[in-house]
Amino acid sequence: MENIDFSGGNMFKFRSFFFIFIFIFLLTACTQDSVVPKGENDENIVATPDGKITFEIINKIKVPQEKVESIKEELLKAYEEIQNSIHTAYVPSERINVFLNEGNEVSWGLRSELQLYDIKEDQYPLVHELTHSVVGYGNNFDKSRGYFTQEGFATYMEDKYGKNESYSHKLLKYYIDSNKFIPISKLIDLNQADSYFRPALKNQKDYTLQWMSYNHSASFITYLIDTYGLEKFEQLYNEEDLAKKIEEIYGKNISEIENDWVVFIKNSQTELTYDDKRKIGSFYTATSVIDQIDPKFFTKE
Repeated sequence: MENIDFSGGNMFKFRSFFFIFIFIFLLTACTQDSVVPKGENDENIVATPDGKITFEIINKIKVPQEKVESIKEELLKAYEEIQNSIHTAYVPSERINVFLNEGNEVSWGLRSELQLYDIKEDQYPLVHELTHSVVGYGNNFDKSRGYFTQEGFATYMEDKYGKNESYSHKLLKYYIDSNKFIPISKLIDLNQADSYFRPALKNQKDYTLQWMSYNHSASFITYLIDTYGLEKFEQLYNEEDLAKKIEEIYGKNISEIENDWVVFIKNSQTELTYDDKRKIGSFYTATSVIDQIDPKFFTKE
């Protein structure tokens, strides 16, 4: 082996080479850290085919990796269906964290996160919540544009592509027959919308009223889409002054189109069967207090 001379100029060259090597190594390490943040598990990350969104699944309840893979597939399929539905000016977050949680609390979705419950029971409303995150909600997820079209459309999408059927049309027939119909004018009124869609949730009456409000919005939005098409509904989604927009888009005022919808429900829907009620997990609990809800919520102004 040839001896290496570390004296004089050769020593200077060696030191220069050594420091350059260390600099390149550190630069490469820092670059890798910026691309793949520490602590992430590649098995829990999936990107949409168009490269616009990366999902990271936060497996808080430690479900098997097989289940995580299944949820990754559901996310990609749901994203595709949502992308092919309506188009809005909203630009989704490039990264969305999907939390898998213990228990059966209410799931929710914001710009950059989904909080999903009922995982082990396989009843998590992934499509519903992802719809919020992909097409937008209010002005950056505030309540400035109410909740009616947003929750109605998310439920419509969940009905078509998700795990949870809302039975919204049949439930509307049940409400109408029980004299528990909520006027659309109240549900789209920004001064009243919180009372319906975001009540205090202090007791079962609050939960039931919220559930009914979601059912009403889902049935009405489904009726609009099935009757007039997605393109027209796209013009209505997440808009302000819905009463005015409905008249502009559909050529009927809110009372006229509400009446058309009610006639459709009465003529097309059968009563809920025992099996329907059983599949609607909250039906008996929710309806047990429906007569205790203040009649003002059902009074047409």
